[in-house]
Amino acid sequence: MKKRLLAMLLVGAMAVAMTACSSANTDTQGNEPSEEQNTTAGEQHTITVILKTLNSAYWNAVSAGIRQAEADLGCKVNLQGPPSETSYDEQINMIETTLADPDVEALVLAPLQPDAAATVANAQIPILAVDTTFESDKLISYVGISNEEAAAAGGKYVAEQLGGKGNVVILAGVQGDTTSEDRIKGWTKGLEEGGCTVLETQYTDAVADKAVDVVSGMSQQYPDQIDAFVCHSDDVAVGATHAVEMMGKDILVCGFGGISGAEPVKNGQLTATVDIGPYDMGYNCVVRAIDAVEGKQIDAFYGSEPKVIDSSNIDDFMVKLAEWSK
Repeated sequence: MKKRLLAMLLVGAMAVAMTACSSANTDTQGNEPSEEQNTTAGEQHTITVILKTLNSAYWNAVSAGIRQAEADLGCKVNLQGPPSETSYDEQINMIETTLADPDVEALVLAPLQPDAAATVANAQIPILAVDTTFESDKLISYVGISNEEAAAAGGKYVAEQLGGKGNVVILAGVQGDTTSEDRIKGWTKGLEEGGCTVLETQYTDAVADKAVDVVSGMSQQYPDQIDAFVCHSDDVAVGATHAVEMMGKDILVCGFGGISGAEPVKNGQLTATVDIGPYDMGYNCVVRAIDAVEGKQIDAFYGSEPKVIDSSNIDDFMVKLAEWSK
């Protein structure tokens, strides 16, 4: 009788233990925990990256870098972007919503309107800029490109292609815009140090159609004196090449940006473009944001290395573009 009672007590104890173990491995709904739920709290950092848009080849390249860094670092990135680069209100709403989320540990922002972004990006979490910076005492680092240095690299390339001499017209963007003015300085520096002469700087408002009109006018003013056009962007460069082709001229045209200029370089329409490293920007902005979250010292600026893309390396670049767009 005593043996039977002891056996019954042992069975009961085992049942209680199994029930407790089962409860520890299920949530309140009775479901098995996911792999993420099993992760120790605080092991995975969460940041938000808000780009100017997610709907372009350039921003696809930035996004590819972000996703690769997310995978490599084991963090969680909430990647967002408004429908277009003119969706100003939508981006501001995204910023405000992100900063109201207590789970977000850092914000990386590519502002459509830098002044407006500076006004709303006001929080105690680390705030970084990517591609485009803005003035704010809350901004701790900018991951992007030195427009002046990148344009200087392009100017040096053009001077080398012209044999250290030649006359060049700079097709700038919007007059007074900081980005455009920095690129003018860079183009001028690279060209003049390479032995070329800058005939004029003409503003195109960063629009291809206006670039066509400007190039046509310059060609009439300097009928046989222009050896090259260097441009604010790839879109402006493509407009310039159309005008050059219509006039039957043999003039070197160099763009800026790398992404939308790749296909024109591939088909021989455009001589070259300056790649400003969007993939690297995307990757590095996540790395630096996580560093900031973990309390590491980070610099105020991390610049991508510019690279000139021409017929000698366009095939390799096109392979990268295809990977980034997957």
